[in-house]
Amino acid sequence: MPIILALFFGNWSDRRGRKLPLVIGLMGKVIYSGMVVVNALMPNWDVFMIIYTASIPMGMLGGDVAIFGSCFAYISDVSSVQRRTFRVTLLDIVYLSTMPTGIALGSYLFTRVFDGSYAIMFTINTSLLVLSVIYSLIVLKWQTNPRQQPLNGVNPFTDFFDEKHVIATFKTLTNRRPKFARLHLWILFVAMALYTFQRDEKPMSYLYTQRFFNWDVKDFSNFRTFQSSLFVAAMLVGAPTLSRGLGLKDTYIVIIGALSHAGGRILFASALSPNVFYAGAAVAALGPVIAPVLRSMTSKVVPVNERGKVFAVLAVCDNAVPLFSGVLYSQLYNVAYNSVPNAIYWLTFATQISVMLLIIVIHISPGASEQEINESETGNWAVIDGTSSRSNRAVDGGGNS
Repeated sequence: MPIILALFFGNWSDRRGRKLPLVIGLMGKVIYSGMVVVNALMPNWDVFMIIYTASIPMGMLGGDVAIFGSCFAYISDVSSVQRRTFRVTLLDIVYLSTMPTGIALGSYLFTRVFDGSYAIMFTINTSLLVLSVIYSLIVLKWQTNPRQQPLNGVNPFTDFFDEKHVIATFKTLTNRRPKFARLHLWILFVAMALYTFQRDEKPMSYLYTQRFFNWDVKDFSNFRTFQSSLFVAAMLVGAPTLSRGLGLKDTYIVIIGALSHAGGRILFASALSPNVFYAGAAVAALGPVIAPVLRSMTSKVVPVNERGKVFAVLAVCDNAVPLFSGVLYSQLYNVAYNSVPNAIYWLTFATQISVMLLIIVIHISPGASEQEINESETGNWAVIDGTSSRSNRAVDGGGNS
């Protein structure tokens, strides 16, 4: 359902603003967590009731696709080209930082404080989501550039479910663009999908470490906390250093991140002791810089009036891959269990090297560096960063469409 809705809300957010689809997506999360609480308090309910009362309503409101697509489009709208990679990375850092803290704090509260109560845990989660909705309503702007118009006197339902949104989305993906921009756009979509592949490696990693290192749930949780903490630290220090400190181009940063992920998998696959496995996590620490930089690069190859559409598609690439990548990892682990048990890590290695090769294609393409300059020169962004805002000139007849 979120994948289908992405065809509508991308172009709709380009016309109406990023705030409303973000709030609607967050409301879906509120409903999901709230209904999990209700299901936990109703022991006689069938387990499938969670799907009917929680998962389906969340999906109908856009879920993660709407939330992340809107967030990254909003950040891109209010950031200049020069600051965009850094700011998108900061958003990813905030997102990633909840993993180690959530795992550690959640485990402590669940086992030591709330006596294993799912209802209380999800009540806390629901409360935090309600706060995020309130914050979004109060702080965020409804429109981030003059092209976005309010819904005054318009039926929001028919305005959203308009076939023109789907047509506009497909046109954005297929329009001829100068300087290989259309090719670059599709390469970035594929690169994001391949990068996301490695996220479904984790469940199989637990089985792998259980088999070869005799780890239990606690041991693997400790490793995941260590790994997530390294990810956050590397993003917090490494990403700004590469982007702002050293002034590296986005393509170089993605290549470094892909090599980091790939190098970590070599150590995972060859590890004969837990120490080497932990070293693999350290080597792979810079891997997560790939996602925010890919998002930043995507925003730089299209004008502001197409960002919502491309970020919606990018969010689909990010969230739809687990529909089949998890199955692939599981089947590969089962098939290679006796012959090549570490095959899951070589699959991840292959996907990350593929990301690197795709980005090299962009890097060596003629005119790759000029695309960022074109946007900054034509004023296709609304800067809200303490400096003077630039005018948003019409881009329909510009060089990027």
